[in-house]
Amino acid sequence: MNVIMFIIRVLKLLSMQGKYVVLALIIILTGAVPVGASTAKIASGAPVYVGETDLDISSALNGCHTIGWWLDGADSSAPPQKNLTIYPINTVSDKIYHFNITPDFFAGTGSWYCMDKEPRELVFEVFEPQLDIKVWDLDHNQDISKASVPVSTNITYRVDTNLYPALLTLHRPSVNPSDSFFTVTLLNPQGREVGTIYSGNAGNPKTQILSFEKKPFITVSPYYWKNGKDWDRSARSNVGETLYPLGTYTFTINQNLNSMRETYNASGPMNLTGIITGSASVTFIKDPAPDTPQVTPTIMTTPPENIPTPSPTPSQTAIFTSVPTSSPLPVKTTYAPLPGWIVVGAVAAAGLIVLEKKR
Repeated sequence: MNVIMFIIRVLKLLSMQGKYVVLALIIILTGAVPVGASTAKIASGAPVYVGETDLDISSALNGCHTIGWWLDGADSSAPPQKNLTIYPINTVSDKIYHFNITPDFFAGTGSWYCMDKEPRELVFEVFEPQLDIKVWDLDHNQDISKASVPVSTNITYRVDTNLYPALLTLHRPSVNPSDSFFTVTLLNPQGREVGTIYSGNAGNPKTQILSFEKKPFITVSPYYWKNGKDWDRSARSNVGETLYPLGTYTFTINQNLNSMRETYNASGPMNLTGIITGSASVTFIKDPAPDTPQVTPTIMTTPPENIPTPSPTPSQTAIFTSVPTSSPLPVKTTYAPLPGWIVVGAVAAAGLIVLEKKR
C-alpha cells in the first residue's frame, strides 16, 4: 500500500513538472523494487543457531512475550529450566527485530516455547552450528582427504552441515540464492587460488571453462560440488603448459550466518574448526604406467604330448606301400633259373637211361 501511494504522488509530480520525467521514473523504479531478501527473518518453529545476531523473530513469536526451555522429557506444565521475557506485555520494542542467539545464554538448549499460551507453541529451535568439508572420490564413493591419488581420479568436495535449513524458505521466508553465507576456496600446490576449471585442453572446441563454485547455495546435507566431475587436471594451455601441476590441493570452507563469526570471536579465543571453518586436502600424483605383457622363453627338454613331430627331410623320407587287408590281390608264383652244370648233368643222365633200355 505504501508503494502504491508513493507512485501516485510521483505521478502527480509528473503532471506538474514535465522536465523531471526521467528523474521521476528512476525514483519510481527504485521505490518499487522490493528490499533484498535476507536470512534474518525466521518463521515460527524455525531452526536458529548459537551465535546468530540481528534476527527478526516477530513472526516466530506470533504475539508471544515470554519464552521458555524445558529439558527433554521434562513436564512442560512445571516451570522451565530457562525462560526469557523478550519484552513486557502492553509495550512496544524493536528487540524482536534484532534478536541475538548468544552463546552464553542459549548454548546447550533446544526447543523454546511460548509461555503466554496454552497449549505451548514452538517459537524456535536452537542448534550448535556444525560444518565439515571433505575431498570425495566419485569413482569409489569415499573420503580421500589427506590421501595421495592418481591425477585422473574423479573428485569433488563434500560439505556436511546442519546449517542448510537457514537457506530454505520454509524456515527463512525472505531468503534467495544471493543470501548464501558459505564460501569455499581452492588453493593449488603453490598456494594460489584456483578460479576456473577446465574440462579439457585449452583450444579444444569441446572444452568447458567453468568458474569454481565459490559461493555454494547449500540446501541439503551432504552437499557435493556439482562441477567437480568435470575438472580435468591433465588439461594443458594453448602453448602446452600444464594448467594444474601435480601436488597438494586444499579446499577451505567458511560460513558467517548473520555475523556468527564476529559473535564467536568476541567470546574469546577458541578453535572455530567445525563451527565456522573447515578444510580438506588431497595430493595428486602421476597415473601408474600401464602394465606391459612379459614374454618368457620356453625351454623344452622333451617333446610335450600333442605337439606334432617335425617331418623328415626328403633324403630321409621312406616310401611305404600300404596293402589293404580286406580284399587281397592274387600273387603270381615265380621260380629262379637252375645253374648250367646241373642242367647238363641231368640231360646226360637221361641219355644213358634211354640207351640202356634199347639193349
